[in-house]
Amino acid sequence: MTNKKFIISICLLFSIIGCSENKKSTALKKLAASDRPYDPKEFKIKEEKIEAFFENLHHKTGFNGCVWISKNEHKLYAGAFGYKDIKHQKDVLTINDVFQLASVSKQFTAAAILHLMEQGKLKLSDPVQKFYPNFPYQGITLKMLLLHRGGLGNYTYFSELYCDRKTPISNQDVVNMMIKNKPPIYFFPDRRFDYSNTGYVLLAAIVEKISGMKFDQYMRSEIFKPLGMNHTYIYNIANKNAFDFSPGHDKNLRMTESGYLDGAMGDKGAYSSVADLAIWDRILHSDIFLKKSSIDSLSKPGNHHLKGPFNYGYGWRTYTLPNGTNINYHGGWWNGYKTFFFRDLKNHNAIIVLSNREHSGFRELDGLVDIIYDRKPDANRKYSVYMHHSPGY
Repeated sequence: MTNKKFIISICLLFSIIGCSENKKSTALKKLAASDRPYDPKEFKIKEEKIEAFFENLHHKTGFNGCVWISKNEHKLYAGAFGYKDIKHQKDVLTINDVFQLASVSKQFTAAAILHLMEQGKLKLSDPVQKFYPNFPYQGITLKMLLLHRGGLGNYTYFSELYCDRKTPISNQDVVNMMIKNKPPIYFFPDRRFDYSNTGYVLLAAIVEKISGMKFDQYMRSEIFKPLGMNHTYIYNIANKNAFDFSPGHDKNLRMTESGYLDGAMGDKGAYSSVADLAIWDRILHSDIFLKKSSIDSLSKPGNHHLKGPFNYGYGWRTYTLPNGTNINYHGGWWNGYKTFFFRDLKNHNAIIVLSNREHSGFRELDGLVDIIYDRKPDANRKYSVYMHHSPGY
């Protein structure tokens, strides 16, 4: 190729990239103000009621954290209660403060996998051996990992047998432990649903394998930054000061310290603010980042053998209402943080609650839903808004 042709080719390439980025930039700007209808008077009344609800929760249960609630994709309420340093009541929280998301992180790992799928770099039907030929467990596909159907043992347990518990473990370390030591599986692949943190660490390791980048670098450069999520990161235990965040607190209000398990990402380890998660919620109502088919698969109940309304999609728990509408939600708990993200796909409503205190009144959110949906309080209600959450994180 001559120099002239080469220069023309490069110019065309950057022109295509520039058009794509401009299109994304324009779409992101449109997210700033939803064109969906809303009633300012209704919002004002609900806003005051929600403020009073959380003020009461703050004083009654010691709720410490940040809240963002949207209705029909419009901000209904945003607020912060308490402090970064709870015990000494230092540094008042704001809605841009960053919290560990715990298991709410899983949705981002799932989105990264689907993003790579759309780029043709993987298929959900791919077995793990495609990326790790020496992986000792046969028949486990990426789809099974996303749906918690891989049957792998819990790395938070078996890692205690294979490392000194002083040196942080990485995603690749977890994979190498499985390859070298072959810890027992819980069941054969695709036999049943069993909530698996190991599966999501493995998915994050595969993202690293495909991209040639550390998980935190990939997520920041390929997802968070391009989407305008400027307060969202993946924790890197080797660079603890890479971004500012609100520390977690235990039952005695002591600040928690990171441990060796905090080096593994994908199942946990995403840090974000309620304001950024509100952007993410809006993005999932559009085709800015993922195609509609991919977004639908995130929220679609994927475990067909599960009976009842509770199920799991790709990185999201699901709850199917009697009318067939799917609710997406996920709770999280890890190392002094508690988190909750609720999405009503039909009405485009969202509830986002992040706390840096282990006990934060999350089981008392039904009154909040009563306000948002003009619902009458019911002490005998069968399911709470927090739904159910597996032990662990």
